[in-house]
Amino acid sequence: MNPPATTSAHDEQTPEQELRRGPERFAAPPPPPQRPGALRTVGAGLALLVLVVGVPLGLLALTGPPPVPTSLPDRATLTQPLSTGLVLGVLAVVVWLAWLQFTVCVVVEGVSLLREGGLPRPVPFSGRSQALARALVGTLLVGSTLLGSTGAAQAATAVAPTGPAGPAAVQVVGASSEDRQAMQDRAQDGAQDGSRATDVVEGVTLERDAAPRMQHVPGVPSDMTDVIGKKVVVVAPPDGHYHDNLWDIAERHLGDGRRWKEIFDLNQGRVQPDGEQLVLGRLIQPGWVLVVPNDATGAERVHAAAPASRGTGGPASGDRSTTGGADVSATDGAGTGVDGGVRTGADSGAVTASTGPSGALLAGGLLAASLMTALAARRRRGAGTEPDDDALEAEVALRAGADHDRVTRLDLALRSLSAACRAERVALPPVFAATVDDEAVELRVAPATTAAPAGWSVHDEGRRWRHEGAVDTEPAALGHAPYPGLVCLGRDDRDADVLVDLESVGGPLSLDGDPGVAREVLTALAAQLATAPWADEQQVLGRDLVPALGGAAGDRLRLLPDEQAVADLLDTWDRDRPARPAADVLAGRLGRHRGSAPQYLVLGGRTEPALAERLAPVAAADARGVAVLGLAPLAGARWQASVDAAGWLSLPLLDLEVDAVRVTDETAGQLAALFAAATAPAPVGAAAPARVSVDEPPHPADDAHLHAAAVRVAVLGPLEVGAQGGIDPSRLELAQELVVLLALADQPVHPSVVAASVWPRGVTPEVRDATVARTRDWLGEDADGNPLLRQTSDGRLTLSPDVAVDWVALRTLVLRARAASAADEPELLRRALRLVRGPLLARRPARRYSWLPRTRMERAAAAVVADAALRVAALTTDHDPAGVAAGCRAALRLAPHDQAVWRALLLAEHRGPEGPQAADVVDELVRVLELGGVPMDAETEALVVDLLPQRPEGAEGA
Repeated sequence: MNPPATTSAHDEQTPEQELRRGPERFAAPPPPPQRPGALRTVGAGLALLVLVVGVPLGLLALTGPPPVPTSLPDRATLTQPLSTGLVLGVLAVVVWLAWLQFTVCVVVEGVSLLREGGLPRPVPFSGRSQALARALVGTLLVGSTLLGSTGAAQAATAVAPTGPAGPAAVQVVGASSEDRQAMQDRAQDGAQDGSRATDVVEGVTLERDAAPRMQHVPGVPSDMTDVIGKKVVVVAPPDGHYHDNLWDIAERHLGDGRRWKEIFDLNQGRVQPDGEQLVLGRLIQPGWVLVVPNDATGAERVHAAAPASRGTGGPASGDRSTTGGADVSATDGAGTGVDGGVRTGADSGAVTASTGPSGALLAGGLLAASLMTALAARRRRGAGTEPDDDALEAEVALRAGADHDRVTRLDLALRSLSAACRAERVALPPVFAATVDDEAVELRVAPATTAAPAGWSVHDEGRRWRHEGAVDTEPAALGHAPYPGLVCLGRDDRDADVLVDLESVGGPLSLDGDPGVAREVLTALAAQLATAPWADEQQVLGRDLVPALGGAAGDRLRLLPDEQAVADLLDTWDRDRPARPAADVLAGRLGRHRGSAPQYLVLGGRTEPALAERLAPVAAADARGVAVLGLAPLAGARWQASVDAAGWLSLPLLDLEVDAVRVTDETAGQLAALFAAATAPAPVGAAAPARVSVDEPPHPADDAHLHAAAVRVAVLGPLEVGAQGGIDPSRLELAQELVVLLALADQPVHPSVVAASVWPRGVTPEVRDATVARTRDWLGEDADGNPLLRQTSDGRLTLSPDVAVDWVALRTLVLRARAASAADEPELLRRALRLVRGPLLARRPARRYSWLPRTRMERAAAAVVADAALRVAALTTDHDPAGVAAGCRAALRLAPHDQAVWRALLLAEHRGPEGPQAADVVDELVRVLELGGVPMDAETEALVVDLLPQRPEGAEGA
């Protein structure tokens, strides 16, 4: 008879062990590294005290001060006979030198470890001495640190119950001791109020019976729920004498080993699988799970498995895989400082970007670019007013997040596809989704088709079309937008923008999950539909969206007040919907014309069942130009997406997962204020100021100084920064931006503000300081040998007055002109206008200089230049029309849509000695206004009619 089967604790396997295959499943786990005990810590401290302090004291008592030679030894000294005193003297010198070498090693190791575990510099010829110093200093510092944190660690461990959870039991993982205590206090308060017990994991609250579980990731234990939603890497085991380290991990996954500090900051204090924590940057162990920044490559994102029941803020569908947790990177934080939405970490010193109301716009990509394009168009149509500080911060976030290159690539690729299909008289491909990255535009097509026009390559048997490279044609010359229903849901793990075509759904698209986040996503989609440059005329109608959105998206977005308004809209759609087959290409996308603009209905709240039943027919497959998307449940929804509390959106039908675009209530309010200020009319009855106000520059310097200076900064046109030294070309753009930031600041700038401005997504102090040092070397020194980039006594950065700036020279000349006589004033103003070479900071690198709105210089420069040109016109039009025309054209290079300057130019050309040239000016004016989408002012139209009565009627309109 077979003996009964027996089991032991050793035979029981965890779910991770069950998933292992091969011989490694029989290997015993490595013993966890031991914390240095109190006795070892005290012993290390005593040993350091004896070696660093006791040895020199003993030598002083026995042999006196260390012998210091005052001259080179002569022959007699070298050949003298040995004696006991001479041997003891030589030994004393050797001991003094050994003590000095060891002390230097202790200082180097101590400074390295105190700087958040930085990598130390090797001390020459000190291998064993430095190793001993490292062991003693490390034992002392790590032991004292861990002894001080043991109580907090044990308290956090004690919170996790070993048996059934009590009503107030809370498990807190991966948070600081203060955060843990606050979360525990909130949970206990809730239990006393009779509320249901919850688990809190990195700020995501889940019901007790819906504890977070995650999909299996090799090397990541299933109980490490604090890494859900984040990208992680697992520390590799040793390979011979090589041990994995933070520098190499940063090199592999972030492309720069100097970013190791970002990984350290993300993982400091995080409980690892062996129960240990990361305390020093050099002390990482094989098998540890490290969170890495969101832009890491080759790292896997940990997703949550579907819970058994819904959490308080989780997905509505229990059978759908979602992400539970927020992405955390070195650019994430909770700072609320005023320096550009950043903070300086008090513990680690890392400067990190904010996740405040404008934080989502930093990653907005296509949405931010669409809003920025719409804002620029609105500003061109009116003078507007200065936005407040909060609105300016929203603009800074918009500029930092806007990806204009991708928007342009997408717009031109789609319009060129439409033009090619029209020229070849073939149908547009049935696109249902698209992706855009820095290399190409890719369309997903169903049903598959292989008949692609020139410029497009076909992949996957016609299911994917790809367009690489640029299109060297203006969008207006390519015709209409073929897919106005394309809307960007967000960015995937490959950092590509993912879009879906709402018109291809064949029914409503519903968004399930966290109601608050879903409403923010739907608000962002509505704003994007109303402002997307790759769409022409279309109408977006919203209900239960963020109220302030109506002021941010312009005329193409209209918010409906109630469900009756939605019902009336559906009645209109039912009545006006054309009865024609969807297969008729000319009746579809290629056949759109004025009066048949697409209409999209976006519902951010729950819809009454009776009304929801009416949504499916109006968005059916044969309803061209109509689409509906809203919060689930929606009757007849063909596509069903889900978004979790962290903003991770999944569309299982299309196998899409993205970090969703979002617009919060506060961000929408900031955007509304920004757009409102762009076209705000002047107060009724307010008198216009006689002259534009000009700020006094900190160091007055005119154009002569600008032309003679060794180092010049020119911003009134294409960006130019002349310096004396050399710099790596790959670092030139960053150094130029730093110099321009300081050049446009009238006061010295704190390094934290520099970091917040130049690196809006965050940067470590080490990178910031290294960039400042390189830029200082690049600019060079003045005649006295002082650096041109200086630091004040309180640590702020500024440029020497020897650095010439054209904006400073222009203001200096304008202010001198206002104080000069009537005879000298025109010449001073002409000298100022000659400094203008084009649009402000033209041809600057994309996605840089997002801090520029904070200077409020864009409006100021255009106003000052226009005022100077108009003043020259007022003083000299009668006797020097050519000079007036030259000044007006200089001003128009910076302010091309200022119609007051255009009128002055028209008058000057009309009175020119070479005969009237006003007709050519009018033609040029019309082209500029049409290109900018700016209507012609009534005053300008009246002047055109007065000067050119023979011009055909309507030709003066824009």
